[in-house]
Amino acid sequence: MLRRTQQRAISQYKFGQPSLTRAFGPVPRERQVAQAGKFMSTKLPNGVRVVSHDLDGAHSVVGVYVEAGPKYDPLGCPGLSHVMRYAIQTSNMDSSLFQVDRTMRSTGNAYGHGEICKRYIHWKTEGRRDMWEKPFSIIATGVVAPRFHESDLERFRDTMDNQREELRWQNPREYCVDALETVAFFKEPLASPRMVPPESNDRCNQKVLLDHWAAYFQPGNITVAAVNIPHDALLAAYTSLPYPHSAEAPHHARSRPPTLSHASESAQFYPGRQNIVYEDRAKNMGTVPDMNEEVIAALGAPTFGRDEDVKKYATALVAREVYQASIESVMPAALTTSHGVQSFYRPYSSAGLIGITIRGAPKEIAGFLDAARGCFPIKVRDDEVAAGRARAAMAFTRNHLDMVRDYCDFIATLSVTPQQLMEAIGAVSAGEVDAALRTLSAVPPAVFVTGSTFTFPKVPSLKK
Repeated sequence: MLRRTQQRAISQYKFGQPSLTRAFGPVPRERQVAQAGKFMSTKLPNGVRVVSHDLDGAHSVVGVYVEAGPKYDPLGCPGLSHVMRYAIQTSNMDSSLFQVDRTMRSTGNAYGHGEICKRYIHWKTEGRRDMWEKPFSIIATGVVAPRFHESDLERFRDTMDNQREELRWQNPREYCVDALETVAFFKEPLASPRMVPPESNDRCNQKVLLDHWAAYFQPGNITVAAVNIPHDALLAAYTSLPYPHSAEAPHHARSRPPTLSHASESAQFYPGRQNIVYEDRAKNMGTVPDMNEEVIAALGAPTFGRDEDVKKYATALVAREVYQASIESVMPAALTTSHGVQSFYRPYSSAGLIGITIRGAPKEIAGFLDAARGCFPIKVRDDEVAAGRARAAMAFTRNHLDMVRDYCDFIATLSVTPQQLMEAIGAVSAGEVDAALRTLSAVPPAVFVTGSTFTFPKVPSLKK
């Protein structure tokens, strides 16, 4: 029997969001012609670098970038930077996790964290350009005055394990390239994993995080970047944070990090090193018991990085596209999306890793490997380089410039302008691509293999 009750009005949480009883107002900058401003950069007295570019758009992005990526992780706690990304975003000395999430939702902002080239970790928030101050204050306060509460850290331990497993099953090529880095740069800074290995999950505790934060989160290692936010307003918002940030604070003053050089990173590479991890993917996955046996392999050799010289960076981008176009001329396009051969390029500071990933049934791997080595460009023609330049420019624009969140990463972590990089890509010659590819083929590649195999051919060179 149903009981009759009185009708009641729907209550609203008063979190600062616009009232639901009134129509929303016009979107800021609606029906106005965008007038982009200039890129601006300021070095604050405490050492923090503040950069911004107001493109006069309605959608703004602001982030905090810290030079404390995976290659800075202590040897005893690999993956600590991945834990730090969660810990900083979870809570701070002013706000709990609930308060952080409430502030972001009330202002309609999306927020998250990430890692760039094993050198930087960052926290970003994006939303309307008139609703950025509170979210920015939250993430910046998390960097300046983190909480590192043990209960908050325990909350995400399973999440970090699950993310690694999801990458392993959903994106096995990317998983293998991540694993290849630990093989190619064995026991070197660039070998530090991007995610948390299961064996070190419990080592990344509050004390280790606090020591790492005190050593590397000094003001001189921090960049605040924003797109579609006035520069003066960004400076005012940072300087008015509830907790000032100073390198003279006791916790920073007594924590001097070891010096890590970004020069000559190619010397960290171990030529010809190989690691094979057998696994029955159907059995280990559990959810697809009838899946076919497969093998995934990643092979890579050192090349140019992104920070040392814009010309070398542009050459590596074009060389990768020339190699990929050669692969596509041999492999059907429909095949390479799931199985077959694909090229990759992972840039770091002064070095990079370029190579191929192979995915297929165990009996197909030898054929795929021969095909990949057979189509390695030996002598590049001018028309192939022209196509590679066009592909490289389009890919870089899509991945780094089209979206404001990606453009924010660009201005925060690179010292060149988009115009300079595009000009460098357009000026890459066939001789420069040939030289870069010859350097690749002269070094035995490092190899990581996983799947239904105990063996893999010894590869003396990416070139057949």
